[in-house]
Amino acid sequence: MEIPRFDFAYEEPDVGRQKVRLHFNENLFLPEEYYFEIEPDVKNDDVRYYTDPNNKKLARKIEESLGLPNGTVVVTAGADEGIRLSMQLALHLRNDLVIVEPTYGMARVVARQLGHMPRVLTYREDLSLDVDQLSKLQNSTVYICSPNNPTAHVVKELEDVAARFKGLVILDAAYAEYADYWAPKYLEYGNVVEVRTFSKAWGLAGLRVGYVAAPPKIAEALRVLSPPHPISAVSALMVENALERGRRYVEKSVRETHEVKRLVVDRLPFDKYHGPVNFITLKIRDAETVAERLESEGFVVRVLGPKPLCQSCIRFTLAPMSIMEKFIEALRRAIDLKTA
Repeated sequence: MEIPRFDFAYEEPDVGRQKVRLHFNENLFLPEEYYFEIEPDVKNDDVRYYTDPNNKKLARKIEESLGLPNGTVVVTAGADEGIRLSMQLALHLRNDLVIVEPTYGMARVVARQLGHMPRVLTYREDLSLDVDQLSKLQNSTVYICSPNNPTAHVVKELEDVAARFKGLVILDAAYAEYADYWAPKYLEYGNVVEVRTFSKAWGLAGLRVGYVAAPPKIAEALRVLSPPHPISAVSALMVENALERGRRYVEKSVRETHEVKRLVVDRLPFDKYHGPVNFITLKIRDAETVAERLESEGFVVRVLGPKPLCQSCIRFTLAPMSIMEKFIEALRRAIDLKTA
Protein backbone atom coordinates (compact mmCIF):
# COMPACT_ATOMS: atom_id res chain seq x y z
CA MET A 1 0.00 0.00 0.00
CA GLU A 2 1.36 3.38 -1.00
CA ILE A 3 0.55 6.24 1.36
CA PRO A 4 0.14 9.56 -0.47
CA ARG A 5 2.21 12.60 0.41
CA PHE A 6 0.01 15.36 1.79
CA ASP A 7 0.84 18.98 1.08
CA PHE A 8 -1.70 20.71 3.32
CA ALA A 9 -0.34 20.43 6.87
CA TYR A 10 -1.09 23.36 9.19
CA GLU A 11 2.09 25.16 10.24
CA GLU A 12 2.01 24.97 14.03
CA PRO A 13 5.11 26.46 15.69
CA ASP A 14 6.04 24.85 19.00
CA VAL A 15 7.60 27.72 20.94
CA GLY A 16 6.82 26.65 24.49
CA ARG A 17 6.20 29.35 27.09
CA GLN A 18 9.62 30.92 27.52
CA LYS A 19 8.95 33.44 24.74
CA VAL A 20 6.11 35.96 24.48
CA ARG A 21 3.42 34.16 22.50
CA LEU A 22 1.93 36.72 20.14
CA HIS A 23 1.07 34.26 17.36
CA PHE A 24 -1.95 32.31 18.68
CA ASN A 25 -4.31 35.18 19.61
CA GLU A 26 -4.76 33.82 23.12
CA ASN A 27 -6.35 36.19 25.66
CA LEU A 28 -3.38 37.66 27.51
CA PHE A 29 -5.44 40.05 29.66
CA LEU A 30 -7.32 37.68 31.98
CA PRO A 31 -6.12 37.74 35.61
CA GLU A 32 -5.23 34.73 37.75
CA GLU A 33 -8.38 35.33 39.81
CA TYR A 34 -10.49 34.39 36.81
CA TYR A 35 -8.94 30.93 36.67
CA PHE A 36 -9.24 30.45 40.44
CA GLU A 37 -12.90 31.50 40.22
CA ILE A 38 -13.78 28.93 37.55
CA GLU A 39 -11.60 26.05 38.79
CA PRO A 40 -13.84 22.95 38.78
CA ASP A 41 -14.56 20.73 41.77
CA VAL A 42 -13.74 17.40 40.13
CA LYS A 43 -15.08 14.19 41.67
CA ASN A 44 -13.69 10.72 41.04
CA ASP A 45 -16.77 9.77 39.05
CA ASP A 46 -16.28 12.77 36.78
CA VAL A 47 -13.19 11.08 35.40
CA ARG A 48 -14.13 7.43 35.99
CA TYR A 49 -17.16 7.51 33.69
CA TYR A 50 -17.81 8.83 30.21
CA THR A 51 -19.55 12.18 29.91
CA ASP A 52 -23.19 12.45 28.95
CA PRO A 53 -23.61 11.79 25.20
CA ASN A 54 -22.59 14.79 23.06
CA ASN A 55 -22.03 16.79 26.25
CA LYS A 56 -25.68 17.81 26.07
CA LYS A 57 -25.64 19.15 29.64
CA LEU A 58 -23.03 21.73 28.68
CA ALA A 59 -24.86 22.43 25.42
CA ARG A 60 -27.99 23.29 27.39
CA LYS A 61 -25.95 25.51 29.75
CA ILE A 62 -24.63 27.43 26.74
CA GLU A 63 -28.15 27.79 25.33
CA GLU A 64 -29.49 29.06 28.65
CA SER A 65 -26.58 31.45 29.18
CA LEU A 66 -26.91 32.99 25.72
CA GLY A 67 -30.69 32.82 25.34
CA LEU A 68 -30.65 30.29 22.50
CA PRO A 69 -33.45 27.82 21.72
CA ASN A 70 -33.16 24.29 23.05
CA GLY A 71 -31.45 21.90 20.65
CA THR A 72 -29.49 24.52 18.68
CA VAL A 73 -26.05 24.06 20.29
CA VAL A 74 -23.62 21.23 19.56
CA VAL A 75 -20.49 21.06 21.72
CA THR A 76 -17.25 20.45 19.83
CA ALA A 77 -13.57 19.89 20.59
CA GLY A 78 -12.60 23.48 19.88
CA ALA A 79 -13.74 25.58 16.94
CA ASP A 80 -11.64 23.49 14.57
CA GLU A 81 -13.89 20.48 15.22
CA GLY A 82 -16.93 22.67 14.60
CA ILE A 83 -15.46 23.67 11.24
CA ARG A 84 -14.69 20.03 10.48
CA LEU A 85 -18.22 18.82 11.28
CA SER A 86 -19.74 21.60 9.19
CA MET A 87 -17.52 20.84 6.20
CA GLN A 88 -18.25 17.14 6.64
CA LEU A 89 -21.95 17.94 6.46
CA ALA A 90 -21.26 19.77 3.17
CA LEU A 91 -19.84 16.51 1.79
CA HIS A 92 -23.02 14.65 2.75
CA LEU A 93 -25.04 17.39 1.08
CA ARG A 94 -22.87 16.84 -2.03
CA ASN A 95 -21.92 20.50 -1.92
CA ASP A 96 -18.81 22.13 -3.30
CA LEU A 97 -16.95 24.24 -0.77
CA VAL A 98 -16.10 27.92 -1.20
CA ILE A 99 -13.67 29.65 1.18
CA VAL A 100 -13.59 33.43 1.31
CA GLU A 101 -9.94 34.52 1.56
CA PRO A 102 -7.80 35.74 3.18
CA THR A 103 -8.89 33.88 6.28
CA TYR A 104 -8.00 31.42 9.03
CA GLY A 105 -5.51 28.97 7.55
CA MET A 106 -6.99 25.92 9.25
CA ALA A 107 -10.19 26.22 7.21
CA ARG A 108 -8.40 25.21 4.02
CA VAL A 109 -6.45 22.50 5.84
CA VAL A 110 -9.61 20.91 7.27
CA ALA A 111 -11.28 21.11 3.86
CA ARG A 112 -8.38 19.30 2.19
CA GLN A 113 -8.19 16.70 4.99
CA LEU A 114 -11.82 15.84 4.30
CA GLY A 115 -11.27 15.58 0.55
CA HIS A 116 -12.77 18.92 -0.48
CA MET A 117 -11.02 20.83 -3.26
CA PRO A 118 -12.25 24.25 -2.16
CA ARG A 119 -12.83 27.15 -4.50
CA VAL A 120 -11.58 30.55 -3.38
CA LEU A 121 -13.49 33.81 -3.42
CA THR A 122 -11.37 36.81 -2.42
CA TYR A 123 -12.42 39.98 -0.63
CA ARG A 124 -12.05 43.14 -2.66
CA GLU A 125 -9.25 45.59 -1.80
CA ASP A 126 -11.67 47.49 0.45
CA LEU A 127 -12.51 44.16 2.18
CA SER A 128 -16.05 44.10 0.80
CA LEU A 129 -17.54 40.81 -0.38
CA ASP A 130 -19.09 40.23 -3.80
CA VAL A 131 -22.43 38.80 -2.70
CA ASP A 132 -23.76 38.74 -6.27
CA GLN A 133 -20.95 36.43 -7.35
CA LEU A 134 -21.35 34.24 -4.27
CA SER A 135 -25.12 33.93 -4.58
CA LYS A 136 -24.79 32.58 -8.14
CA LEU A 137 -22.85 29.52 -6.98
CA GLN A 138 -25.04 26.43 -7.05
CA ASN A 139 -24.80 23.36 -4.79
CA SER A 140 -22.19 25.02 -2.60
CA THR A 141 -21.30 25.60 1.02
CA VAL A 142 -19.40 28.78 1.90
CA TYR A 143 -16.97 29.39 4.77
CA ILE A 144 -16.74 32.98 6.06
CA CYS A 145 -14.88 34.23 9.15
CA SER A 146 -16.23 37.36 10.86
CA PRO A 147 -14.63 39.25 12.52
CA ASN A 148 -12.09 37.97 10.05
CA ASN A 149 -8.65 36.60 10.78
CA PRO A 150 -6.25 38.09 9.63
CA THR A 151 -7.87 41.28 8.24
CA ALA A 152 -9.74 42.05 11.51
CA HIS A 153 -12.85 43.33 9.74
CA VAL A 154 -16.49 42.50 10.38
CA VAL A 155 -18.07 41.15 7.19
CA LYS A 156 -20.89 43.65 6.76
CA GLU A 157 -22.53 41.59 4.01
CA LEU A 158 -23.23 38.58 6.26
CA GLU A 159 -26.98 39.06 6.54
CA ASP A 160 -27.22 39.55 2.78
CA VAL A 161 -25.26 36.33 2.25
CA ALA A 162 -27.46 34.41 4.69
CA ALA A 163 -30.60 35.67 2.95
CA ARG A 164 -29.51 35.19 -0.66
CA PHE A 165 -27.10 32.23 -0.63
CA LYS A 166 -28.96 28.97 -1.24
CA GLY A 167 -26.44 26.63 0.38
CA LEU A 168 -24.98 26.16 3.83
CA VAL A 169 -23.12 29.12 5.37
CA ILE A 170 -20.33 28.22 7.81
CA LEU A 171 -19.72 31.33 9.90
CA ASP A 172 -16.52 31.19 11.93
CA ALA A 173 -17.17 33.69 14.75
CA ALA A 174 -14.12 32.90 16.90
CA TYR A 175 -13.56 36.59 17.69
CA ALA A 176 -17.21 37.61 18.05
CA GLU A 177 -16.99 38.64 21.71
CA TYR A 178 -14.43 41.28 20.77
CA ALA A 179 -17.08 42.78 18.48
CA ASP A 180 -19.54 42.85 21.42
CA TYR A 181 -21.43 40.02 19.76
CA TRP A 182 -21.88 37.48 22.55
CA ALA A 183 -24.76 35.32 21.36
CA PRO A 184 -25.17 33.69 17.92
CA LYS A 185 -27.84 35.58 15.98
CA TYR A 186 -28.28 34.04 12.53
CA LEU A 187 -30.52 31.06 13.38
CA GLU A 188 -33.53 32.70 11.76
CA TYR A 189 -32.07 32.31 8.28
CA GLY A 190 -32.18 28.52 8.47
CA ASN A 191 -28.88 27.89 6.64
CA VAL A 192 -26.17 29.31 8.94
CA VAL A 193 -23.89 27.18 11.11
CA GLU A 194 -22.14 29.53 13.52
CA VAL A 195 -18.87 28.23 14.94
CA ARG A 196 -17.80 29.57 18.34
CA THR A 197 -14.92 28.90 20.71
CA PHE A 198 -13.91 29.35 24.35
CA SER A 199 -10.26 29.65 23.26
CA LYS A 200 -10.11 33.35 22.42
CA ALA A 201 -11.95 35.93 24.54
CA TRP A 202 -12.80 33.33 27.20
CA GLY A 203 -9.12 32.46 27.61
CA LEU A 204 -9.62 28.68 27.77
CA ALA A 205 -7.58 27.54 24.76
CA GLY A 206 -6.03 24.60 26.63
CA LEU A 207 -9.44 23.07 27.35
CA ARG A 208 -10.23 22.67 23.62
CA VAL A 209 -13.93 23.54 23.88
CA GLY A 210 -16.05 25.10 21.16
CA TYR A 211 -19.59 24.80 19.92
CA VAL A 212 -21.73 25.35 16.88
CA ALA A 213 -25.11 27.04 16.93
CA ALA A 214 -27.47 26.08 14.13
CA PRO A 215 -31.16 25.56 13.39
CA PRO A 216 -32.35 22.37 15.14
CA LYS A 217 -32.39 20.14 12.03
CA ILE A 218 -28.87 21.14 11.07
CA ALA A 219 -27.71 20.87 14.68
CA GLU A 220 -29.06 17.33 14.87
CA ALA A 221 -27.21 16.37 11.68
CA LEU A 222 -23.97 17.76 13.15
CA ARG A 223 -24.61 15.85 16.37
CA VAL A 224 -24.87 12.62 14.37
CA LEU A 225 -21.52 13.37 12.69
CA SER A 226 -19.84 14.23 16.00
CA PRO A 227 -18.01 11.77 18.27
CA PRO A 228 -20.31 10.87 21.20
CA HIS A 229 -18.03 12.41 23.86
CA PRO A 230 -16.26 15.34 22.17
CA ILE A 231 -14.75 16.97 25.29
CA SER A 232 -13.71 15.84 28.76
CA ALA A 233 -15.79 16.18 31.90
CA VAL A 234 -13.15 18.47 33.41
CA SER A 235 -13.29 20.81 30.41
CA ALA A 236 -17.09 20.82 30.52
CA LEU A 237 -17.17 21.68 34.23
CA MET A 238 -14.71 24.53 33.82
CA VAL A 239 -16.64 26.03 30.91
CA GLU A 240 -19.87 25.79 32.90
CA ASN A 241 -18.19 27.72 35.71
CA ALA A 242 -16.89 30.31 33.26
CA LEU A 243 -20.40 30.86 31.93
CA GLU A 244 -21.83 31.18 35.44
CA ARG A 245 -19.08 33.14 37.21
CA GLY A 246 -16.49 34.30 34.72
CA ARG A 247 -18.15 36.55 32.17
CA ARG A 248 -17.40 39.77 34.09
CA TYR A 249 -13.69 38.97 33.89
CA VAL A 250 -13.94 38.25 30.18
CA GLU A 251 -15.87 41.45 29.47
CA LYS A 252 -13.27 43.49 31.39
CA SER A 253 -10.43 41.83 29.46
CA VAL A 254 -12.14 42.66 26.15
CA ARG A 255 -12.38 46.33 27.17
CA GLU A 256 -8.72 46.37 28.20
CA THR A 257 -7.73 44.77 24.88
CA HIS A 258 -9.45 47.53 22.93
CA GLU A 259 -7.85 50.24 25.09
CA VAL A 260 -4.39 48.82 24.41
CA LYS A 261 -5.19 48.41 20.72
CA ARG A 262 -5.99 52.12 20.39
CA LEU A 263 -2.63 53.02 21.94
CA VAL A 264 -0.66 50.55 19.83
CA VAL A 265 -2.34 51.47 16.54
CA ASP A 266 -1.37 55.12 17.06
CA ARG A 267 2.27 54.17 17.60
CA LEU A 268 2.75 51.97 14.53
CA PRO A 269 3.36 54.02 11.36
CA PHE A 270 2.63 51.15 8.99
CA ASP A 271 -0.26 50.09 6.82
CA LYS A 272 -2.27 47.71 8.96
CA TYR A 273 -5.46 45.76 9.46
CA HIS A 274 -7.13 46.33 12.82
CA GLY A 275 -10.67 46.03 14.10
CA PRO A 276 -12.80 44.46 16.84
CA VAL A 277 -10.37 41.60 17.49
CA ASN A 278 -7.40 40.95 19.78
CA PHE A 279 -4.70 41.21 17.13
CA ILE A 280 -3.19 43.61 14.58
CA THR A 281 -1.88 42.66 11.15
CA LEU A 282 0.98 44.81 9.82
CA LYS A 283 1.94 45.19 6.18
CA ILE A 284 5.73 45.40 6.14
CA ARG A 285 8.58 44.59 3.79
CA ASP A 286 10.43 41.31 4.25
CA ALA A 287 8.03 39.98 6.90
CA GLU A 288 9.90 36.71 7.44
CA THR A 289 13.16 38.46 8.31
CA VAL A 290 11.39 40.81 10.71
CA ALA A 291 9.62 37.88 12.38
CA GLU A 292 12.89 36.00 12.80
CA ARG A 293 14.49 39.05 14.39
CA LEU A 294 11.51 39.48 16.73
CA GLU A 295 11.75 35.85 17.80
CA SER A 296 15.44 36.28 18.55
CA GLU A 297 14.33 38.99 21.01
CA GLY A 298 11.71 36.72 22.54
CA PHE A 299 8.53 37.70 20.64
CA VAL A 300 6.78 35.14 18.43
CA VAL A 301 4.49 36.52 15.72
CA ARG A 302 2.65 34.95 12.79
CA VAL A 303 3.95 35.44 9.24
CA LEU A 304 1.01 35.35 6.84
CA GLY A 305 2.97 34.39 3.74
CA PRO A 306 1.16 34.28 0.40
CA LYS A 307 -2.41 34.93 1.61
CA PRO A 308 -4.39 37.23 -0.71
CA LEU A 309 -4.22 40.89 0.39
CA CYS A 310 -1.64 39.89 3.03
CA GLN A 311 1.58 39.38 1.12
CA SER A 312 4.47 40.25 3.43
CA CYS A 313 2.42 40.72 6.58
CA ILE A 314 2.92 39.79 10.20
CA ARG A 315 0.11 39.37 12.71
CA PHE A 316 0.59 39.83 16.43
CA THR A 317 -1.67 39.32 19.42
CA LEU A 318 -2.38 42.28 21.66
CA ALA A 319 -1.03 41.99 25.19
CA PRO A 320 -0.97 44.28 28.26
CA MET A 321 0.77 47.58 27.56
CA SER A 322 3.84 46.66 29.59
CA ILE A 323 4.49 43.88 27.06
CA MET A 324 3.46 45.98 24.05
CA GLU A 325 5.98 48.70 24.96
CA LYS A 326 8.82 46.18 24.77
CA PHE A 327 7.38 44.59 21.63
CA ILE A 328 7.14 47.93 19.79
CA GLU A 329 10.77 48.70 20.61
CA ALA A 330 11.82 45.23 19.41
CA LEU A 331 9.78 45.73 16.23
CA ARG A 332 11.49 49.06 15.51
CA ARG A 333 14.90 47.44 15.99
CA ALA A 334 13.94 44.51 13.78
CA ILE A 335 12.84 46.79 10.95
CA ASP A 336 15.90 49.04 11.23
CA LEU A 337 18.22 46.03 11.16
CA LYS A 338 16.34 44.57 8.21
CA THR A 339 16.58 47.77 6.19
CA ALA A 340 20.17 48.55 7.20
